[in-house]
Amino acid sequence: MKNPGFLSNLILLFLVFPAFYLSCKNSGNSSSDKITDGEYWRHQGLTDIIPFWQKNARDTINGAFYMNLSREGTPLPPWDKHPAMISRQIFGFTSAYLLSGDETYLRTAREGAEYLLKYAWDEDYGGWYDVLDQRGNPKVTTKSVPNQLYTNVGLTLYYFVTGDKKVLTCIKTSVGIQKKYAFDKMNGGYFQTLNRDLSVADSSKSKHSHYGYTSSLLINLSMVTRESKIQDFADELMEISFNHLTDSVYGWFTGFPAPGSVSWKMAVRLINDSEVVSAGAQLTASLALLRMYELTGKEIYRSKGIDLSRKVMSAGYDSARGCWFDVFDRNPPNMIEDTSSVTWWLQSYGILIQLHLYNITGDKSYLDSYEKMASFWNNYFVDRKYGGVYQTVLPSGTPLGVSKAVVWKASYHEMENALLNYFYLNLYVNHKPATLYFHMKNTGADTKHYVSLAEDSNIEITGVKINGKTWKSFNAAERYVILPGAEDIKMEVTLGYEPK
Repeated sequence: MKNPGFLSNLILLFLVFPAFYLSCKNSGNSSSDKITDGEYWRHQGLTDIIPFWQKNARDTINGAFYMNLSREGTPLPPWDKHPAMISRQIFGFTSAYLLSGDETYLRTAREGAEYLLKYAWDEDYGGWYDVLDQRGNPKVTTKSVPNQLYTNVGLTLYYFVTGDKKVLTCIKTSVGIQKKYAFDKMNGGYFQTLNRDLSVADSSKSKHSHYGYTSSLLINLSMVTRESKIQDFADELMEISFNHLTDSVYGWFTGFPAPGSVSWKMAVRLINDSEVVSAGAQLTASLALLRMYELTGKEIYRSKGIDLSRKVMSAGYDSARGCWFDVFDRNPPNMIEDTSSVTWWLQSYGILIQLHLYNITGDKSYLDSYEKMASFWNNYFVDRKYGGVYQTVLPSGTPLGVSKAVVWKASYHEMENALLNYFYLNLYVNHKPATLYFHMKNTGADTKHYVSLAEDSNIEITGVKINGKTWKSFNAAERYVILPGAEDIKMEVTLGYEPK
């Protein structure tokens, strides 16, 4: 043989090619593998999202955060401060700390919390002002439910991480005001807006006052305090929603985007002469129902949650592209009436619902849907050039608009998406540990602090470190740590899935 090396090279190629082929094949599937790995989402939150907000959102002159930013991060007018949006930013930065233990993010969250306590809380009547001017003076002194709700949402997560009792006192006082002053004694349910003196300013009834209040606030507040009266309030609001904010024919949840009247007459929305329903309202209700089932084990939440989730997926979800549209016909066959855009918070809620459905049912088809929705998010919503997440995109994925932040768009939903994808994928799907970070000051000895964001009781504490040292004083099943008395505690908590 004139070229004996040829044969040896040919043999080597046949030996190596199978491994090379498998490597290429696995590499081709790596996008899917990453999407179902919680660490991928932790990395996305800390690398692609929160640095944009840390760099651009802080108002170092007047305090708190800018409400409006260009795509690149340039602050834009108007310059008013919205407490609910300040708190949404607090949620985003607190999420970043939970995922990383990076004190930079907790300091930013603390700046926002201290600003709210100083300027946004009404010391005379209680409750959060709706709008402040640029310097922090009250500009709109009503107390509307959406603003009360979302101001409490970010502060609840901040309390979870810091144990700040001043913050918790304001949250609970605000919830108490809602229960006492916004309750409609004649028709039942809760009004939409109070005046500064807590008299009724708007007697309409909405999603935010009922199942939205449960989904966005009360479930988290219940998990971090374990107070039965908070859970009772959540049950009450869901019962009211079943009776008054649910379409009696098809079961769609109502009260959004337009509220109903004081006597529960729901506003009708027409597009192309067809009565339409908001997918966003259904996704909000689905999250409330599924999470309430995981918390309470009550069958009514399971059955209604699964049924509603399946119905809205058949009506508002484009399975071919993996994206969500908001408006579809109330009546079968529930045709989508507006395919002009895909909105970031609907896409995020749709993603998270798949993980709850999988956790509850074990049906792997929900993971298939999850991968499609998460791929659309990764491919089109994350701004790889400047950071953060677009507000809306075309169904083709092209970004719409030029603003990265507007009133009602902050770091909240995108960092919630990163945090909960990390948490749920690790625990509910992959049964891997998840680690969260806490930083508390001036703790009382033997204080119980609840440390889990997981609704499912199968999640338990598997390890705790306080100031870098192993700490054994915790209740694994109840998911609380018994704290030492100390001026400064940095705590690292690892949770795991322990099937019962």
